[in-house]
Amino acid sequence: MADILRFIFEIINNTPFWVWVVLVILIKRGMSLINDSPASIGRSIIMPFIFVIWGLNTVVNKFASPNTLLSFYLVALILGFLFSYLLYMRRSFYVEDGQLIQEGSALPLVIMLTNFLVKYILNVILAIHPVLYAQMNFNIFYGIVSGFTVGLFFGGIYKTLTAKKQFLKS
Repeated sequence: MADILRFIFEIINNTPFWVWVVLVILIKRGMSLINDSPASIGRSIIMPFIFVIWGLNTVVNKFASPNTLLSFYLVALILGFLFSYLLYMRRSFYVEDGQLIQEGSALPLVIMLTNFLVKYILNVILAIHPVLYAQMNFNIFYGIVSGFTVGLFFGGIYKTLTAKKQFLKS
């Protein structure tokens, strides 16, 4: 048991400070979306942008087969978008004081934390076993998992965009 705890503490101690800052931002943003709030496209794209840049930087600069990995990443991103589109289908919006408001939901927090956890675990695995950067099977796995989890953001963004468009028409 002590070895497991040492291993966990070693991982935590070797995690860069900026990763913890991103986690705090994710939790703060996700918690704010649990309650009804103004619909903002700008705020909606911040987290996906961070995860896409984080993922693509790793893919392009560290993996042995970035083109193959990117192909799987893009296909999985589309599948993640479609899945999240289904998750967000019932998301409701209403107008209050001339402003478009989205009903609160824990779903964005769950998606943000899932993305963070998946990326964190994948990067810990790569830090422990850097040889995986060169293994095709892991390249494909990384592309699929990273792409799918990032794609989960886009169903909510699409739902917000369509609600915003309808709001502006009225």
